[in-house]
Amino acid sequence: MSPLENYKTIKELADELNVSKDKIKYQVRKLPSELPSKINGVTYLNEAAVTIILDSLGVKLPTNDQVILPDNTQDLPRGDTVSILKNELKIKDALLVEKDKQVNKLLDNQSEMQKLLDQQQQLTLQANKQIEQLQSQLMVTYTEESSRESKDEVEQQLSEASKEEIPGLSKKWFQFWK
Repeated sequence: MSPLENYKTIKELADELNVSKDKIKYQVRKLPSELPSKINGVTYLNEAAVTIILDSLGVKLPTNDQVILPDNTQDLPRGDTVSILKNELKIKDALLVEKDKQVNKLLDNQSEMQKLLDQQQQLTLQANKQIEQLQSQLMVTYTEESSRESKDEVEQQLSEASKEEIPGLSKKWFQFWK
């Protein structure tokens, strides 16, 4: 039997009570310094510390043979208590059915949203492909027009150049410095 077997960590107590660790840490800070034990950076709480924390949180843990009933059922005869508990179970079952319906509805909505997202992505992809095709057609048209214009300009310049006689073409290379 380990010496820390009857001790609980903050996390264990928080999980057991279904509260946050911070809530337990806050309660541990209020305890006298001799109750919590810190070993290797882990805070351990003995039974006295756990009892004080439970009291300050207003929580009562059941013993092994004790069942916690709602406050209004403690004074009722056993048969009435059983019928009240059965009614509460029916209510909880109805709530679970309702929650199941809500979960299924959310799942349906999620799948519908996924389909819509897929469709939107496909449309965007198609639009991008069409834009690329139009751009390539524009580039082809532009290059054809510019090549025709440049050919015409070059031919015109050549024809003008051939008409004009360039002075200095008649000079020989050694006469350029003169």
